[in-house]
Amino acid sequence: MARPRKTMKTHREILRHVLELELSGNQTQLILGVSRGTVQDCIKRARAANLSGQQVETLSDDDLFTLLFPEKRARQKEEEVNRIDWQKVFTELKRRGVKLSLLYQEQVESQGLNLSYSQYCRRFKQWAESKDISMRQQHAAGENLFIDFSGMTVPVTDPETGEVCPAQIFVATFGASNYTYFEAVPSQRLQDWIEAHIRAFKFFGGVPRFLIPDNLKAAVIDADRFDPILNRTYQRFAAHYKVGVKPARPRRPKDKAKVEKGVQNTEYRALAKIRDRTFFSFHELNRELMLLREETNKAPFQKLSGSRASWFEDIDKPALRPLPDQDFEFEEWIVGYRVPRDYHVNVHGHYYSVPFLLAHKIVDVRYTKNVVEVLQGNTRVASHVRNWAEGAKTTAAEHLAPAHAVYHGLTSEYFLEKASQIGPNTKTVVQALLKSKPYPQLSYSECFGIIKTLKARYGEEELELACTQAIRLDSIGYRVVKSILQAGVRNMPEQLTLRLGNKIHENLRGAKYYN
Repeated sequence: MARPRKTMKTHREILRHVLELELSGNQTQLILGVSRGTVQDCIKRARAANLSGQQVETLSDDDLFTLLFPEKRARQKEEEVNRIDWQKVFTELKRRGVKLSLLYQEQVESQGLNLSYSQYCRRFKQWAESKDISMRQQHAAGENLFIDFSGMTVPVTDPETGEVCPAQIFVATFGASNYTYFEAVPSQRLQDWIEAHIRAFKFFGGVPRFLIPDNLKAAVIDADRFDPILNRTYQRFAAHYKVGVKPARPRRPKDKAKVEKGVQNTEYRALAKIRDRTFFSFHELNRELMLLREETNKAPFQKLSGSRASWFEDIDKPALRPLPDQDFEFEEWIVGYRVPRDYHVNVHGHYYSVPFLLAHKIVDVRYTKNVVEVLQGNTRVASHVRNWAEGAKTTAAEHLAPAHAVYHGLTSEYFLEKASQIGPNTKTVVQALLKSKPYPQLSYSECFGIIKTLKARYGEEELELACTQAIRLDSIGYRVVKSILQAGVRNMPEQLTLRLGNKIHENLRGAKYYN
């Protein structure tokens, strides 16, 4: 207590003799055996406080002491306040889950200090302001959405292998209402980061004006204090939703104080409650977090009326801009890609063509799960449907060099059809060439030379006769047919073997025809 009860009992007896028994100060001094100065001081203070005998009887010792000795009470409170180590309070508040209410219980109530919780908070605020003068942040309705990952993770166990994956907790908090969205994602990689944003926007039912992310690599490539460079995919995501991005300054936690508070609320209102539970899938974990998210947002404020949910409905939600018609499709980039000499770019093992003039030039490649685009500067120079076959090629005819375009799209059926239009023996020669090597494609050049080059130079009739002579010679090849044509096909002797190997070919007329 502030004063020994014996002392307050003496003062009560003095006031009882003076106020109720109406004795003088001298008479009271003689009866109680108290010094004259103590009696006169007590009477003087009682008159100053306008105390009556009835009040003295009803007041507690502490209240009576406060009325009789107000200057001592004030000095005593100041001494009690000075006994608190505010630097320790400030340090303890940095620890996860520690709040001022807990420190008040530990430092004030447990020690019996005469200091209310509101006074405790006010004194700490005064001390903090004296140590660091900072700008008080004001958040307009629907303006800022603060985004970060929680420092705490939740283990997710694979039911088949028993492997444990630490789930990352994505947190987004509005500045004005403190309305919070959180969910579990497999990692902090770019795709999980972008897709969590999309689901958060759908949860809020609209788009804020600005995003305030932390400086993780999924959002910021270069965290310069004055000119941060955003990840290209994140920048295009922001452009799709027409939202600005203002990354928090490095080593400036007050820039994202709202999301830090949102993370703390998420940890002690949600994650702490499921710390001993085992989850076997992200779907199961997010289903539980959805319930805890609703509970967190509907919990009433301690010092304000309403809740996060009611404030969001009244303040932030009316100020949000509508969502676009289509969700942003996640995309990845290969920046500064030098096109090889075959003018095909490699995207996860599959090769996509670009115009042949871009060989050895620098381009950027943008790809999603459905499309692959190649850009030179801001100009799109090629676009392909995404193909997941590794080692294969996707080639557009308009991208081919003139020398290569001639051979593009050629097949065995194509050569056989063109050869049959010339004559049966030409078709026989082409068919033999296609079968002469392990793969038909290896004979395409010879076949092309016969049905295109030699036909154009000597004509179809001469080519058919030359192929007939090559079959008679049992020596089929492009060079053989070309040599026969150069020597003059009509000068060749007619009495040559009609066999192709050991078998008479079905398309040859034979000796009986000439007899």
